[in-house]
Amino acid sequence: MNVLLVSRSRDTLDELEGLLGKYDELRLERRLVVNGHVDPMHGVEKLPGVLVLHLSPAWQEELASLARRPPAERPPLIVLGPSGDMAAMRAAMQAGARDFLPMPVDPGELLAALTRLVRDRQATRQAAQGTVTAFMNAKGGSGASLLACNVAHIMTVVSGKQVALLDFDLQFGTLPLYLDLYPKRGLLQALANLDDLDEVAIDAYLTAHRSGLKVLGHAADDPLSSDEVGANQVERLLDLIAGRAEHLVVDLPRRIDAVSSAVIDRASQVVVVVQQSVTTLRDAARVLQILRRDLAVPRERLTLVVNRYDKNAAVTLDDIEKSLGFSDLTLVPNDFRTVSECIDSGTPLHESARGAAITRAVMALETRLGGSSAAARPGLIARTFGSLLKSRSH
Repeated sequence: MNVLLVSRSRDTLDELEGLLGKYDELRLERRLVVNGHVDPMHGVEKLPGVLVLHLSPAWQEELASLARRPPAERPPLIVLGPSGDMAAMRAAMQAGARDFLPMPVDPGELLAALTRLVRDRQATRQAAQGTVTAFMNAKGGSGASLLACNVAHIMTVVSGKQVALLDFDLQFGTLPLYLDLYPKRGLLQALANLDDLDEVAIDAYLTAHRSGLKVLGHAADDPLSSDEVGANQVERLLDLIAGRAEHLVVDLPRRIDAVSSAVIDRASQVVVVVQQSVTTLRDAARVLQILRRDLAVPRERLTLVVNRYDKNAAVTLDDIEKSLGFSDLTLVPNDFRTVSECIDSGTPLHESARGAAITRAVMALETRLGGSSAAARPGLIARTFGSLLKSRSH
């Protein structure tokens, strides 16, 4: 959250920065008012996430100027003022203040007030903006990128949603190639220019597929990323793109770090992709343990997909269910030839193999994750999973 600190006292600004500067979740800016303007927001072009205003002796004029602003041009407000001054408290409330804290400010009370604003903002954002679905391989090469790409494409062309597909492998992401796209601008440039972007400017970094799907991945000439990306940068980027799309599908690398943790925390569903092998099950057990125990992802937000499902594999569905504690597996059948042709040509499954069993399975997965492609074809889920599960009895 961007926090703008405003005061006519340099010492107060220094004190506030000292109190809040250690919190990575807060991006601080300060404004020392030294001219004759009484409006604390005079000259501020972009609304901050929250305004922390230290009242001066001219507090009546300062608060009145904020109260005259239209609600859309008035940021969430925390006022720091004289203790016990009921007139100042009433004027602060009329200006839309969420909290009035007496000076000298108590650090715990200020942090609690900011925490409440962060939580309110997150709840509003999640209710009003795009839903996030994250895909992750339990073991490298399990097919999460293919599934993320095709779920996003089907959600766009069949379910009619506005979808953005994001490749968060900051070093080796190649997801745009699955759609025969070669972005001129990409993820690394967007992260580098966050301070200059808004919900309109971010469109310049999203590459449009002919289907209408918007893709943010690596540009063709991107260097290998060596800079550390923070969780706050990821949150800001997701916020911008969520303002342009109903649904965000994120392809994550098989790595738990600040980037993936920020996405997972935001995601309504985390899709973990496995295959039928002992080594994959071992890694999947570890990934699920980290998600459940360390990142506190509840069971209802996890979807486990068995990709390249083969009824004759040595590792059976029963083995997977017992090893990982999941009984509602999503199955995607093995179709090496179709998948290889689609990847090599940069063509989505729904365009080149619409009637294939693997495409029907991905449509059923898309519906499970918030789309409606399978629901548009009555009985598709039952036919797809019924035929796959029936093989378990043979």
